[in-house]
Amino acid sequence: MARLRASSIVLILLLCCVSSLFVSCGPTRGAVKSDSAFGYCPVCEMKVKQTDDWAAEIYYTDSKKLMFESPGDMLSFYTSPKYFHVDDVYKDKSKIDKILVKDYQTKQATDARQAFFVYKSRVGGPMGADFLPFGKREDAQSFISANGGTLLTLDEVTGEMARDLRN
Repeated sequence: MARLRASSIVLILLLCCVSSLFVSCGPTRGAVKSDSAFGYCPVCEMKVKQTDDWAAEIYYTDSKKLMFESPGDMLSFYTSPKYFHVDDVYKDKSKIDKILVKDYQTKQATDARQAFFVYKSRVGGPMGADFLPFGKREDAQSFISANGGTLLTLDEVTGEMARDLRN
């Protein structure tokens, strides 16, 4: 009986060790090196490829970045970082170097601090309702004329707006 109990304990310890290796060796869910082509969105936890048409990125002064599946996910994080599981340094806006989104029409990387976002248009993103980024105000206004929505800058987007699109 004692031998069976000792074997069971050894087996349990071995399983715990092996399972901890798989957990600790899993994919990085937080910040990745700024030149990384892949990462995981801290909002929806989906794998993100830098070349995806809807990918958005926040670059930090420590040469790392967070990657997001969509502009809406990036804005959810940007407006309310306390709700997401990343290191505290990446929740500090003063550590942000740049923020990139892809222009809705051209799919070219655009500085989110200079971009214009269309909120609540009749057109959604690949996962449903989303903020649609444009590099030029006139392009965003033309889009709104055809598809509805409200024109916003990055500083005008609120956490409540971002959460509203996710509901």
